[in-house]
Amino acid sequence: MARMADTGEGIEHGRSVDRLVAFSDCVFSIAMTLLVLSLRVPDLVGPDQGERLWATFRDQSPELFSYVLSFAVIGRYWMVHHRTFRLVREADTRLLVLNLCLLGCIALIPYPTEILGRYGDTTVAVVLYSATLAVTGVANAALTWHLEHSDLLDPRVTEAYRHHAWVRSVTLPIVFGLAIPIAFIDPTLALVSWGISWFALTFFGTHRYGKIGQPFGA
Repeated sequence: MARMADTGEGIEHGRSVDRLVAFSDCVFSIAMTLLVLSLRVPDLVGPDQGERLWATFRDQSPELFSYVLSFAVIGRYWMVHHRTFRLVREADTRLLVLNLCLLGCIALIPYPTEILGRYGDTTVAVVLYSATLAVTGVANAALTWHLEHSDLLDPRVTEAYRHHAWVRSVTLPIVFGLAIPIAFIDPTLALVSWGISWFALTFFGTHRYGKIGQPFGA
């Protein structure tokens, strides 16, 4: 069932929201599964296979790093998406569009992940990966902003929780956005900046706003 808001914009709830969440979960799971396709099993013949296999693992360490990083990033977005949509009671057209934009970015992540794994010492690879993750973060922040300023969430969700959720949503786009200019100076330094920026912003956010806490007040 669907009802119309006063503005004439379609508002969906109930099973329609469940379909949105189910579709989103499918995209997240497929994107996370595709990440592993960048890892290749070596075809070794002849003597010293064990030693050569270790050498192959060392050679594939950049691909393993990019896989673990992207899996962690997508996993974090899925956890945030899961926690957020547990609180969503209705979905309007704008939310559907913003969610599709986020899912489009999530589905794209396996591509720059493989590029980073193969050419992680180049500026182009690091910039491409950073830009993709930054845009993904912006899409997620836009979705969070819309929910914060709408009546789509459970009315019991506190204003403090809404604001804190949006502040946390801008962390990753800042982390990867800051790395883009650094990559033009030194790609390796840009990789290091991801971790430094992440811990710095997380520490600042926790110190300034505390832990996100429970969505419902006492």
